[in-house]
Amino acid sequence: MGNAERLTVTETAERMTGAASAFLAALTTRQRGLACFAFGDERRDWSFLPAQDRDGLPIGALDEGQRRLAHELIVTGTSLPAYTKVVSVIAMEHVLRALAPESLTDLFNPERYCFKVFGSPGERAWGWQFAGHHVSLNFTVVDGRYVSPTPCMLGVQPSSYGLLAPLADDEELGFRLVNSLDAAQRRAAIIHHRPPPDLATRMVPKIGETERPDPVFAPEPDYVIGEDERDILSYVRSSPKGIPGSSLSRLQFDSLTELVGAFVRRLPDEVAGAQLHDLERAGMDSLTFAWAGGTSPGDRHYYRVQGATLLIEHDNTQGNGTHIHSAWRNPADDFGDDVLAAHYRAHHSQGAWPS
Repeated sequence: MGNAERLTVTETAERMTGAASAFLAALTTRQRGLACFAFGDERRDWSFLPAQDRDGLPIGALDEGQRRLAHELIVTGTSLPAYTKVVSVIAMEHVLRALAPESLTDLFNPERYCFKVFGSPGERAWGWQFAGHHVSLNFTVVDGRYVSPTPCMLGVQPSSYGLLAPLADDEELGFRLVNSLDAAQRRAAIIHHRPPPDLATRMVPKIGETERPDPVFAPEPDYVIGEDERDILSYVRSSPKGIPGSSLSRLQFDSLTELVGAFVRRLPDEVAGAQLHDLERAGMDSLTFAWAGGTSPGDRHYYRVQGATLLIEHDNTQGNGTHIHSAWRNPADDFGDDVLAAHYRAHHSQGAWPS
């Protein structure tokens, strides 16, 4: 897609630039050394695994004023409901620290979520990331007018505890849609009776034509899928699996668009509107919905919504169906690939963009 066809999101881009600039200005020289990276391949490392050591500037290294500015930056990239999801996911680390064996508590540390800024805010291309266990927010800003907001990943472990259930709506919307299907539709939509152990596309930095899920999630060696199952559950960019939106009834199609909208509305209104505009131009009825696993709450399960510029993957497989990963990606524009390419085509005399 050319940038002339995109809706600009100048207000959001300006807010991000201002918030990132203020955050960096409040840091010490050493802190900036941890937070600042060149605008290159480093920005494609979007791991949401728990880690004792993670590149970037951790929240735990910030004083109170710096933390306030850090959270103001997060707010520029999220809607208020999504911001509450992010802080709830981080809060769940405290629950995990209470539940996990003593030897694992260091892995689940809410102070280890890290910030990275790629390039300099206000340059023609720059970006930022906030990442930690079960959070990976990635933004690329181009020309002060365009914002690429993917990959965008939230997860939660356990899926709920007490009043905390950050991704309950993603679960509910998926179950509502799959359980609204008639027998013929279910045969098309349910691609396998067992889900993959994790996201089918894993955490690849760039989605290829075909991506196969891992056969096992290492901490749970008893749940393994075979090579034939990996093929069945694979993501194929040019040949989506599942039931197309055009084969749904009006009410079912509304459920599909509501599910997609729930992911898009993780973003500020201006950016969400631009993303929905692009999806509607491509045709929402061209999206496909696929399901794997059980169809009752508590079952291990996985669902996928796939289009040319959209990939939603949601799995609740680990912990016997109590551990959620919920990711939104754009196979064409993760990390701003498409918007940067469009800019380069229009301004090729300025030199190539970094990869």
